[in-house]
Amino acid sequence: MSTSHRLLAIAAVGSLAALGAARVAADPASTPQSAWWPLPAHAATALKNPREERGREVFQQRCAACHSAIPKDTIGPPYLPLMPGTQALQARYKGAKPAELEQRTDLTAEFVNAIVRGGLSSMPFFRPTELSGEDLSALDAYLTRKRR
Repeated sequence: MSTSHRLLAIAAVGSLAALGAARVAADPASTPQSAWWPLPAHAATALKNPREERGREVFQQRCAACHSAIPKDTIGPPYLPLMPGTQALQARYKGAKPAELEQRTDLTAEFVNAIVRGGLSSMPFFRPTELSGEDLSALDAYLTRKRR
């Protein structure tokens, strides 16, 4: 084996080792102990149900970037629309249903699970290693709280 081939082999092994380390350091299932820190809730808006409160934290961490209210005073780049999930739902429902997921009263846990795990259109799916079953259950509780 020539010196250049040996150097390439060493570089390849080093790259694979780095990938393995990155996999270990990658986002574990989202739990209160994970790297995803909950955003502070305002005392006046704190939810009484701890599962719903955790669901709100999961929503803020994983969903809000696409599915929150469209800010009125922010201008984004033209090639990257603000809140693309909310805009897509506005176009789909044309005012018949709220486009903001947090305002919906028709969501069911089964529907949320199906969309989160399977994805839909441009929304990616979330694997159990990206969003744990416990956090998905909390998200279900949060998004369906207005239905009860």
